[in-house]
Amino acid sequence: MQDSKSVSRHLCSELVFITRTDRRGRPATLGNLEEIGEWCAEILTDCSFPRAAAVRIVSKTHQLEGVVEDCRRDQSLGFFVKVKLAPESRWSERWFTPKHLLQLWSGAQPKVSTLKTASGY
Repeated sequence: MQDSKSVSRHLCSELVFITRTDRRGRPATLGNLEEIGEWCAEILTDCSFPRAAAVRIVSKTHQLEGVVEDCRRDQSLGFFVKVKLAPESRWSERWFTPKHLLQLWSGAQPKVSTLKTASGY
C-alpha cells in the first residue's frame, strides 16, 4: 500500500452494498460510500464488520473487494468501515466515479514562487 501522504483521497457519497465474502448466503448491508482512494474506501453502515474480514462493495455498476482495516462506531451515525482495497480492486476515477465526488487532498506539494518571480517585478 502506498504512503497515505502521497495518495489522493476523495470524499464521496453513493449508496452501495457491503457484504462479507466469507459468509455466503447472508444478506448484504446497505451503506453509503463516504470516502474513496486508490487503495482504500470507507463506508457508513448500520452494522459493524470485524477487522480482517474479506468484503465486497457493490454499487449499481461496479464492485470492489478488500479487507476491513478498521470499524469505528459513531453514536449518532452508525459504523464507519474502512476497507483496504485488494490490488485488483485499486480504485481509479477513470473507471468508477461515485455520484458525488470531491477531491480532499492530492498529497502533492504546492509549487511556491517568490513574490518577485510571481509578480514579474
